Amino acid sequence: MLRFIFPSLVWTALVIILSLVPSSNVSLDNFQFKGVDKVAHFIMYTLFALFWSIGLKRQNVYVWLRRYALQISILGGFLMSVIIEFLQEYAVVSRSFEFLDLIANGIGCIFGIVLFKIIYKDSYK
Repeated sequence: MLRFIFPSLVWTALVIILSLVPSSNVSLDNFQFKGVDKVAHFIMYTLFALFWSIGLKRQNVYVWLRRYALQISILGGFLMSVIIEFLQEYAVVSRSFEFLDLIANGIGCIFGIVLFKIIYKDSYK
């Protein structure tokens, strides 16, 4: 099972690290348009949901994980997003809670599932 969810675990760790490092260490100021951080959130959580959906659908150990993989990916991604936003507000000095980040993350999770269904339309039902 670990071989199927390993990419998901690595991506999850990367999202957590990038979300919790002080903002002075992560700068998107070189990009030209406002809201580029929301696009980054969207992409991070799209890939989060996609990787978890693939990993949970491919594993053969737990039937219930395979059956509810898409729901687990969306809810897990959004729950992790909420926890990270609160940690940014109360535990990271130079970060703060942003409701628009939650929206971008949630839309990213949903888009990751849509992308999964497009890519694997005949493989997993």
